Amino acid sequence: TLQYRTVIFMPAYKDEKSKKWYVSFYVKENGISKKVKKMGFSKKQEAMEYERNYINSFVSDTEIIFENLCKSYIIDLENRLKLNTMETKKHLINKKILPFFQKYKIKEITPLLVRKWQNELMKKKYAQTYLRTINNQLVAILNYAVKFYNLKKNPCLAAGTIGKKNADEMNLWTIEEFNQFIKAIEHKKESVVGFNILFYTGIRIGELLALTISDIEFEKHKIRINKSFQRINRTDIITSPKTPKSKRIIDCPKFVTDMIQNFIQMLYKPTPKTRLFEGFTKHKFENDINFYARKANLKKIRVHDLRHSHATFLLSKGVNIVSLSRRLGHEKVSTTLDIYSHVLKEDNDLIKDILNNL
Repeated sequence: TLQYRTVIFMPAYKDEKSKKWYVSFYVKENGISKKVKKMGFSKKQEAMEYERNYINSFVSDTEIIFENLCKSYIIDLENRLKLNTMETKKHLINKKILPFFQKYKIKEITPLLVRKWQNELMKKKYAQTYLRTINNQLVAILNYAVKFYNLKKNPCLAAGTIGKKNADEMNLWTIEEFNQFIKAIEHKKESVVGFNILFYTGIRIGELLALTISDIEFEKHKIRINKSFQRINRTDIITSPKTPKSKRIIDCPKFVTDMIQNFIQMLYKPTPKTRLFEGFTKHKFENDINFYARKANLKKIRVHDLRHSHATFLLSKGVNIVSLSRRLGHEKVSTTLDIYSHVLKEDNDLIKDILNNL
């Protein structure tokens, strides 16, 4: 659908009460007018610059500079994506992409320019999966330009990609290594409970931090996952889980639910709505795993690698990929296969025996 956009330019104004400058102007899209007002500028020049940048980002044309394209892209997605997802995108854009492309018009971004940017990234020794993530973000921005800003073709297609979708090897702990870690941290009761839940259920750290007492079915030894926790810009936020299929009820070892029950008795006046790990953050768990793994002479892993350790252990015991996918809360079984295909056993001998015994 063609979008017809016009702009009604207006001067900057000064608010006599606050002594701050503001802009108030109109944009029109497909005949519908929209008023834009932004207040709080210390200088008239800053207010006018905001208006110019907004208008640049609003005009649907390949003359738009990349910096303003990114502003338009972020505004478009902010109501569609979760806050933590947007924060991740903003970090990648502001730190890894904008410094290189910001002043180019989008029509000036060629495959050769993209490859030059890729080569600079690869010199920085980032992990292969991180390189792929950064590159995919540029692809997404320029796909947005193709769809809404008349860019004929995404130059990233001709430039090719960099990095890898999945790591060649996962950093995992065996049960023996995990027990060695727990022994080193056994004086920190809250951490012991948290790490045991992570290792023996495979839930995400955000799902752990969101758990309330009412989410634990002690008699059935199950845990209900229906929300996630993030701390963003020093604010605690509870959201829905990562994907619709992340809402699930999973089995939990009896000794872990017993551990949780004993832990609850240590809490001050707990109620069903009390979060088990109130005051904890992902950062705290990451600090603990880094410090006490080193103390226990174990290889360094991330908190998220406990989820991989759990999944790999279950696969080694013959759990099928569909059941594992449901337990992990993946939206598609193909996601689980992508991540863990390299740890699945090849059953060539079993296949040969089956066929020969027909």
